[in-house]
Amino acid sequence: MIRQNIQINIEKHRDTETQRNKIKILCLCVSVFFFTITACVNKKENAQEAEASAIIQYAHGFSINYYENYTEVRVKNPWDTTKILHNYILVDKTKPQPENLPKGTVIKIPVENIACLSSIDASIIQSLGDENKIKAIAETNYVKTPFLVKGLKEGRIVDIGQSTALNIERLIEVSPDIIIVSPFQGVGYGNLEATGIAIVENAAYMENTPLGRAEWIRFIAAFLQKDKEAEKIINDIAGRYTQLAEKTKTVDFRPTVFCEKKYGQTWWIPGGNSYMAHFLKDAGADYIWKDTPETGSLELSYETVYDKAENAGYWIIRSNNDITYQGLKKDFEPYSYFKAWKEKKIILSNTVKNDYYETGVMNPDWVLSDLIHIFHPELGIQERDETFFAIIQE
Repeated sequence: MIRQNIQINIEKHRDTETQRNKIKILCLCVSVFFFTITACVNKKENAQEAEASAIIQYAHGFSINYYENYTEVRVKNPWDTTKILHNYILVDKTKPQPENLPKGTVIKIPVENIACLSSIDASIIQSLGDENKIKAIAETNYVKTPFLVKGLKEGRIVDIGQSTALNIERLIEVSPDIIIVSPFQGVGYGNLEATGIAIVENAAYMENTPLGRAEWIRFIAAFLQKDKEAEKIINDIAGRYTQLAEKTKTVDFRPTVFCEKKYGQTWWIPGGNSYMAHFLKDAGADYIWKDTPETGSLELSYETVYDKAENAGYWIIRSNNDITYQGLKKDFEPYSYFKAWKEKKIILSNTVKNDYYETGVMNPDWVLSDLIHIFHPELGIQERDETFFAIIQE
């Protein structure tokens, strides 16, 4: 009897183990099944990946991916490039809107009516041949581009006030498809967001190279369906810029340079990895703060600047008014202690008289040409008729 009971228990144990093994096998099969299904889904999703991507050569702040039924334009957060600042889903207005679009601001393209907070963006739109689509602009006191001046005068373009205090009523009357803005860290758009107008965030100014900033023409072109035109424009600009920069690589002497002037007690100096520092390097100059890592500006005192730049060969100032040597000395006598002041080698860009901030930023080859002409006359670069930078004459 005892043996029989033991045998029965053994058989029960075996039956239990068998059942457990069956359950394990069943679970494994289920897992494999769902893994296979998931893999198939992922494979299907991967098959729907972008058919093509725009080749961005110089800019780092945005990407453009083309799908079968839409285009996705992503703007990176300039202050945390691991995150996305804004995602735009562009769909052809001549076709039915696709279903199951990814998250983002859906905009039907090509857009027809545009508002700009910056005349830089307006100049880009003009270069793409769509200036007639600009219906409103801010900061008109800085506008010098002829087609904008004429449009404002004739009433075809509406003045919507200052970018920090927009005239929302005028903007709503214009009813643009999009409004192009420059994002700033920690700053929202207030009443503008309540209008329902699609806000297009152009972070070009955060690029730290001249060609990087210029390449944002591709970004704006995507909303106009002018990708091919933008491709040609940036390739032409890059070709001319690169050709000019090549000329300065073999120069025997690189003059030392420093920039700007103090405001209050602070002298804001471009960092060594900044937009202006890259310009100076390509122009064949030896920028005194070239070894600093900052992409923005350094906050320095007059004493610190003077200690390093006292004997610099050139001094570059970008200003919204005319500057004279005696005027600088009157404003702050220690300016006259610099060698560049004494030898009359101060380079000025009067950004009110010229359109440096409208066309210059998007045509870096023009700016580079001006600087090379000054620093290296031996290279034979002819002076342009309307320069952005020139030595102050007195």
